[in-house]
Amino acid sequence: MSFCLVLLALALPATAAPPEFERELAGVVDLFYDMDFDNARAASDALAARHPRHPAGAFYRGVSSYQRWIAEGMSSTGTYRQFEADNEAAESSAQALMDLNPAEAHYYLGATLGFRARANVAKKNFFRALPDGAASIKHLKKALALDPSLSDARLGMGMYHYFAARMPAGAKPLAYLLVGEGADRKLGLAELWSVAESTGIARMEARSVLAVILSKDDEADWAGAEKLLAELAAHYPHNPIYRLRRAYVAERRGDFDAAAALADPDGNWIKTLHPSVRTPARAWALYRAVESRLLQGRAAETARWLSALERLPHPRGMKDWVLLRRANLLDSQGQTLEADALYRRIKDKIPAALASRFRQDRYPAGPKDAAPFFTGY
Repeated sequence: MSFCLVLLALALPATAAPPEFERELAGVVDLFYDMDFDNARAASDALAARHPRHPAGAFYRGVSSYQRWIAEGMSSTGTYRQFEADNEAAESSAQALMDLNPAEAHYYLGATLGFRARANVAKKNFFRALPDGAASIKHLKKALALDPSLSDARLGMGMYHYFAARMPAGAKPLAYLLVGEGADRKLGLAELWSVAESTGIARMEARSVLAVILSKDDEADWAGAEKLLAELAAHYPHNPIYRLRRAYVAERRGDFDAAAALADPDGNWIKTLHPSVRTPARAWALYRAVESRLLQGRAAETARWLSALERLPHPRGMKDWVLLRRANLLDSQGQTLEADALYRRIKDKIPAALASRFRQDRYPAGPKDAAPFFTGY
């Protein structure tokens, strides 16, 4: 976890507003979590029209634009510019709210700046991300100081406290200097669970964050991650992230049949996805099917899925893993020279390290690691 990432803590804003407004916000949130980008944007526009002086409409419009940009492989300049425009509109609206409701204004400023930092990290503009990320946390702290009932703001604080504890020791003093808060893994987890078990707007975001945390090697709580991911996948069936992360968790648990069944690369579930998500989701579904069957020693199925995968465009982070698995398959068939030629082509750090080990300890005797679960998919 890079230092910049710990400054991206984001609470999806809830308010002490009337229940009708809360229901409107919840409806918009459900749309973009389910990757229904077009309807999410339309609902955000309608929210802004009904509440023109409130930052929620512009903020959620920006969230939808950001998530669409990610789903498009971070390649669409037009979508990113739309996110920037939405984000700036939300920031301006939040500033204008300061005299009327300072707690809520700080809340939305924290969320808006957090998303701006998050986007800059995604683009590897780390120095641009740092000041916005630090300012985001400070606004969330001010919001809570002014109104402790804004419990969803604890999502941002929980993310900071937890991920700061996972930073290299040398980076922690800088984090404290910028944010004014120390690292605390236990406090961070407690804050995240308090939001996850609440009824607030940020409940599902907190559960998503916890599912990520529990399914990393730092925690390796595969059963806990599976429980959260199963709930999220059922609630948001058109979001492939939850289903595919479940497949990864099943691999890490050694349940390769469950992983392949969840991946289901020819299943109808892929056909229901938003068009901008469908192709990369099928590529990652194919990859998980390939990896699961390969690690099981089922060469014929591996070869069939791998050939299908090699015909698709590869999302970010996948290319060298596909080379690794093709080389593994060749190794298993005794074609060591052909396998070595592929192993030498691999450049990305983690698969390259595995490739080096396989050249010494031939597959299938070498390591059985699964590919990490990448951002987005």
